[in-house]
Amino acid sequence: MSDAIAPPAPAETRGLTWQKVLLGDWSRWVRDPIDVLRLLFIGASIVWGITGHPWGQVVGASLVLVLARIASLPRFYDFSLIVAMTLVGWGEVLGIYDSWRYYDNVVHTTVPLLLTGLLYVCLIRLDVAPELRELRSGRQRVGFFLNVLMMGMAIGAAWEIVEWTLDTTTDSHLIISTTDTATDLIWDTIGSLASATILVLWSLGNHSLTRRPGAALADKPFASFLTASTR
Repeated sequence: MSDAIAPPAPAETRGLTWQKVLLGDWSRWVRDPIDVLRLLFIGASIVWGITGHPWGQVVGASLVLVLARIASLPRFYDFSLIVAMTLVGWGEVLGIYDSWRYYDNVVHTTVPLLLTGLLYVCLIRLDVAPELRELRSGRQRVGFFLNVLMMGMAIGAAWEIVEWTLDTTTDSHLIISTTDTATDLIWDTIGSLASATILVLWSLGNHSLTRRPGAALADKPFASFLTASTR
């Protein structure tokens, strides 16, 4: 019986490629452009605080981003969390909510769009939800779509309860009217619909919600991240 010969290891990609620029991993501490954005966010929050500005929102958001770094989230949702924390945290301290009347609608659409999938990643990590690759049939994907949609809508409803609780127990004035609350829930639903669609397409492409090392993606063409199949 002849000994099996192991296939040769792939040669390391030479030169500066888009994979190395966008996916890293550059170093142990700063892996990719997402980590650069995270450091910029944290640095800006520190400067904002030591210069005497209200800092609670942005410092809290910075702590969330540090926890996300420790959790090693998939790149898409790691970046999504930075965007969401920027919209919520800096939107509040810079007064954008008050100066731009449509900003609240933008936040109520974008945050469920970006973070509903992140919540699903957390459920996978806790082993209480199936990986996307385990969805095999069209009916399973329809059920998955509805679950993600309703999860996003539930997050929006929970936030409205938080706002009502704060208004009734403190001097905050977060709820303007019942129309404002209903509008917020509508935008939450639109964002949740988009998030559920993204996850279903991700499932069709047989993609994983696990953050893979940059070396594992070094030779992947960009189009491969957008593929879908009906397996």
